Amino acid sequence: MLEEQRLYQYYKDEKEGKISQRVLIWCLVILVVFYVLLFITNSWFQNNYRYVTINGTSMQPTLNPNPVNINGNDVQDAVYIKLTSEDITYGDIIIIDKSTYNYNTSVIKRLLALDGDQISIAKVHVVQGNDNYTEYRFMRIKEGSSEIEIVYEDYIAGYGIWNSYVPILDNEVYYEPYFYRMFLEDSQTTTHYVEGVGNVKFYTVMPGQIFYMGDNRTGSTDARWTGTDSQENVIGRVVSIVHNSTSIQNSLFWWTGRIKEYFAIVFDEIIKYFAWTY
Repeated sequence: MLEEQRLYQYYKDEKEGKISQRVLIWCLVILVVFYVLLFITNSWFQNNYRYVTINGTSMQPTLNPNPVNINGNDVQDAVYIKLTSEDITYGDIIIIDKSTYNYNTSVIKRLLALDGDQISIAKVHVVQGNDNYTEYRFMRIKEGSSEIEIVYEDYIAGYGIWNSYVPILDNEVYYEPYFYRMFLEDSQTTTHYVEGVGNVKFYTVMPGQIFYMGDNRTGSTDARWTGTDSQENVIGRVVSIVHNSTSIQNSLFWWTGRIKEYFAIVFDEIIKYFAWTY
């Protein structure tokens, strides 16, 4: 009986030992697979996305609405961008490489027109309740279309401040002065009748070029000042905005937003794509 108990205990211990080894091996396999997938995903992410800290106020209030000064720069927000110059469309926030113009920098602006589009900025009549006033509006006729879009941009830093720019009067139409001097004054234009405005001059964006402006229209050096840019100079488009994300001076937990948006992009842009596409 004693011998049988010893044999039973021996085989029991042997079985439990093998089970423990199997559990350990499976844990190690799962851990290795996890780190391999994490490495592959992160490598793919680093090759296709960038984390960029925003300096300046040209995109207020969308970016840096209340910047703090860190090492001489007004910074607060950051963005994740997808590295692409092709996958961009109207309204995207994009980063443009300006080094080809000896500026040795890049700028972040909002894309408003592509090549072949006809564009203008003029004052239009706006009726809201009992109020009747005029304000600058960006107008666009997309390539291949005859429809005139009068774009209301609710993301800019107030139409009221922008309207402080003294307009240029041309054939009874009031144009935004900087746009007019850059694109309408000495360039070849087309004219279209806009109801409530008059015969408005439009500039046609040249092949391969894009037109963009900062959301802070009175505090942005953009295409109104420097002209259109080649689409090839686009570094990428913003896929996620991370507020208060640059320093403990912004927020005690400033790093949490960056990590949260990183994993959100990994899921939305990578995992979800492969899971639902294949």
